[in-house]
Amino acid sequence: MNNGFVSRLRESLQTPLKNLLSYFLILMYWELLLYYELHKTLMDLSYWNILFMIPISFLLAFLNDYSERHKKIDGLWKALILLAFGLFYVGDLIYYKSFGSLVSASMIGMGTDAINSFWWSLRTTLSDNASLIVMFELPGLVQLILTLLGKNPDYSYGFKGHLAMLALVFVTWFGVVQALPLAGTADHTAYGAYYSRYIDTDTASRKLGVLPNFIVELRYSLFGSTKNSSTLQANEEVAIEETAQKEKLDVIQYNEYEELDFAALAQLSDDETIKTLCEYLASVNPSKQNEYTGLFEGYNLIYICAESFSSLAIDETVTPVLYKMANNGIVLNNYYNSFRNTTTNGEYAFLTGVWPDVARQETNMGKITGTMGQSIGKDMSTALGNMFDLFEGLDSRAYHNYYGSYYGRNKTLPNMGFTCQFMNDGMKFTTAWPASDLEMMEQSVDDYINDDQFVTYYMTFSGHGNYTTDNVMVARNIKTVNSLLDEYLPTSAVGYLAANYELEKAMDYLLQRLEEAGKLDNTVIVLTGDHYPYYLTDHGYESLRGESVDENFGSFKSSCIIYNAGLEEKIEVDAPCCNVDILPTILNLFGIPYDSRLYAGTDIFGSGVHIAQIYNRNFVTDKVMYNYATGKATWLIDTEKYDEQRLNSYLESMISIVNNRYALSIGIEETDFYAFVFDNFDLYSVKEKKIEEETVEVPEEKAGESITQLS
Repeated sequence: MNNGFVSRLRESLQTPLKNLLSYFLILMYWELLLYYELHKTLMDLSYWNILFMIPISFLLAFLNDYSERHKKIDGLWKALILLAFGLFYVGDLIYYKSFGSLVSASMIGMGTDAINSFWWSLRTTLSDNASLIVMFELPGLVQLILTLLGKNPDYSYGFKGHLAMLALVFVTWFGVVQALPLAGTADHTAYGAYYSRYIDTDTASRKLGVLPNFIVELRYSLFGSTKNSSTLQANEEVAIEETAQKEKLDVIQYNEYEELDFAALAQLSDDETIKTLCEYLASVNPSKQNEYTGLFEGYNLIYICAESFSSLAIDETVTPVLYKMANNGIVLNNYYNSFRNTTTNGEYAFLTGVWPDVARQETNMGKITGTMGQSIGKDMSTALGNMFDLFEGLDSRAYHNYYGSYYGRNKTLPNMGFTCQFMNDGMKFTTAWPASDLEMMEQSVDDYINDDQFVTYYMTFSGHGNYTTDNVMVARNIKTVNSLLDEYLPTSAVGYLAANYELEKAMDYLLQRLEEAGKLDNTVIVLTGDHYPYYLTDHGYESLRGESVDENFGSFKSSCIIYNAGLEEKIEVDAPCCNVDILPTILNLFGIPYDSRLYAGTDIFGSGVHIAQIYNRNFVTDKVMYNYATGKATWLIDTEKYDEQRLNSYLESMISIVNNRYALSIGIEETDFYAFVFDNFDLYSVKEKKIEEETVEVPEEKAGESITQLS
């Protein structure tokens, strides 16, 4: 009887084998085609990309078979399936070509807005990749033609065959997942990519396959994670030099937050994540006061997140104002822009000092996609605007030359402490996409320039790609830029400079107005990009950089301007740093009391660990560059001076700190952690204490010293 059952089962499975095999080969064709187009090689293709295609092949075969009575309908259905899945890969291709990364499941909600706003640019991308689009849709087109010609295979696998296919979907998927640990369970393995709550889409897709990873991300988005490969653990900073001494600073810990006892706070919540966050923060040493604390106390602040800005836009001849600002003031020699794309991620990190969720966040229906959007309605007391409002009593202003509803800035920025104006909501522009940074500056400066002290935030727009004359900013400035260039540059490079020339004009206007008002010397201007200029072609990028650049690290090396015309000489900083480090640095420079433990970033002048972290958890310290995806460390020091154990201990320590800082950031957002902390700790008492201390008469010889604070 058992033999008969096996025989019938084998017979029922033999008939759909051709259909199943065709789906498997087509899926592999799509994966290999996209992989090669993105990475220009198949040498490092993961075999898990192949194994995960087996259960997906069973799924497609389950959805489709042929019957004698409905051959044409079944053939058309298969063509529709192939065209739909081909369109999925086309969508990933176009998104990558447009925005520099693959589509994550958590960002699908932005799809309609992105298509409506970027359509003028997408047309060029679609036409440039027309042949690839046809190649992805070729299987569906071939199937459609065969069906119309009546060339459908004559087989059917019936109800039992369908049940077998469905069962094999789950059995084979489960089998592949159970096999993942055989190749290791570290973060950089396929196992880590499958289970990690914190991995980015591009890295995970490289290890699992584009379609398999999308399925995994859908599960995470809809149902949350079941296991994390990264957990918060007590920080243990390991010095690589055996005789290393911690820098001795003649300072004391800032004392405004003495009551902020995280070990005690951990006992006040039943939420396991909040308890874990508190226990972790109790193990972290707050950073200390340093020689630059309060350097700009009482100054004005203009804080600018510039669309697609990078060091490539800084040219002594074409953009002399940006060049002057970048090479004076505080110069960060090892600044990395952490993000490849998505403005709202870079903006969030810049304004809050914590990491956005670039990975498998759960879908919160009815809320705006991305961590910036998820912060609406949550306590953001530690964000830029709120901190200056709380401790300086300043009504921080924010301006953006696009609609406030895009990315929900009309809700997110007020929640971070800003009074806002946007396109058609306080400002009007001659163009819509992109709009002029100069026009935004001209309409806004008079709002604040006569105030005794002000804090102003700008999110610019003119630098947005693409960098052809279809872009109105490029068309507006390209003749001027060409007249200033003394060398040949590719079209996209010239276009990039032309788009950023509008920012140059805006900065020139701003500096002139500040100087006329007598405010230039006591105003600090901070300017950095939201992300890598992903619309630049590789050729355009390399021509502006003057050399080929490693895509894992070099392409993220950028500039953050911290400019003050009143400084007698520039201050150069060699410590590696990135987007999340800027807010803690500014708070320290302005003498704003803050608890460094509540931020993922580090004051660049502080004695803490300085790490330039990239969105995919690659990172750079002064001693090592670490590629998270491969687990490879490239040492920047002479390793022969140290034994292998010490090198490994240092590397593991840095990996742990990077993972902790990211996990901390995600936990803060998901649990509304700041609300919990400040519900149990009166932040306003800190403000009152600061006011009292400032009214105490200070001996003349001490007048130049800043108050004791916690940074």
